[in-house]
Amino acid sequence: MDSLYIFLILIAGIVLILVFFLRSKWVVKINYQFPEMDNMQISVFFYNWCVLKQKKLRISSQKEMEKGYIHFYKLLREKKLHLLKELRFQALLKEIKVLELTWSTKGGTGNAFSTSITSGTIWAMKGWLIGYLTQQLDFCKNPQIHVQPDFQNSSLQTRFSCMISFRLGKTILGIMRVLKIKEVKK
Repeated sequence: MDSLYIFLILIAGIVLILVFFLRSKWVVKINYQFPEMDNMQISVFFYNWCVLKQKKLRISSQKEMEKGYIHFYKLLREKKLHLLKELRFQALLKEIKVLELTWSTKGGTGNAFSTSITSGTIWAMKGWLIGYLTQQLDFCKNPQIHVQPDFQNSSLQTRFSCMISFRLGKTILGIMRVLKIKEVKK
């Protein structure tokens, strides 16, 4: 009889830990600066406990990125990546909250005319991307984007900082919904 109680207590403890883990709130901080640091820093927090701090990821070189794009384009042209069109990630994106987004860029071409056109293009691309993301994700604060033209020098500097939050259980359910949609469409 005692072993039955111990077994039930163990099962209840495992279920409580599993429920706690699945309902847990995770926060991911991403920082990237160019050209000062040519890598990305990521910190992951479980509630207020830091699980992974400043893991530095190396950004690929230009040639490596070009090879990747060419390979991706070949697969897309050969219709081997047809699943990308079928998957709908809105169910997964609805579970992510953006707590903070800051993206500032400073640069110039050395020529005032081309710097102004480049700055306007960067503003347009950033505005379109932020507009799309605000439709897909839940933003807690308004994103802050800045573009500062440098009419005198030929340079480029950018700083990106983002903090997202999600609940692990809801994210797993969102992934299951995405995979379920894929199976239904087959």
